[in-house]
Amino acid sequence: MRRLYRRGFRQFYSGGALGFDLLAAEEVLLLRENLRDLRLVFALPCGDQTGNWPEKEIIRQRQLILLADETRVLSPQYYPGCMMVRNRYMVDHTAYCVCYLKRMRGGTMSTVAYALRQDVPVMNLAMLGHGSAKRGRSEEDSLTPTADSAAADCL
Repeated sequence: MRRLYRRGFRQFYSGGALGFDLLAAEEVLLLRENLRDLRLVFALPCGDQTGNWPEKEIIRQRQLILLADETRVLSPQYYPGCMMVRNRYMVDHTAYCVCYLKRMRGGTMSTVAYALRQDVPVMNLAMLGHGSAKRGRSEEDSLTPTADSAAADCL
C-alpha cells in the first residue's frame, strides 16, 4: 500500500468482505494515521452483507465502516449476483487492483479476469515475488496511476 501511495494512489476501495477485504481496509486505516490524504471507501454489495457472519466479525466491519471516509451500499439487500456487481463496481471505479488470489476459481478469480479485460493492472499479493505483474508490464510500470489515482482490493 505504501508503494501505491508513493505512486500517487490516494483512494482505496474495500468490498467489506471477510478475509482480505477487511485486512486491506485495516491496513489503509493504519497507514492513514501518518498519510492524512489517504481515503478509504467501502463498496458494500448489500445492506445485509454480514447476515450470516460471526458477531465478532460484524462488529469488526462496523467499526471499520465508521472510520472510513465513505461507504457506498450498492443494494439494500442480498440477491444472487450482488457480490459480482460489487466487484465490478470497484474495478470500474479504480485504476489498480490489489488482490490475494490463490485459487483459480471463484469471485476473486472472476474479478481479476474482469480487471485485466478492462486493462486495470493487478497486483496479486499471494504471488508477490512469483511473477505477479500481468500482461508483460513490470511491477514498477504497472504502479503508475491513471485518472482517479485509486486502487481496489478485490475479493
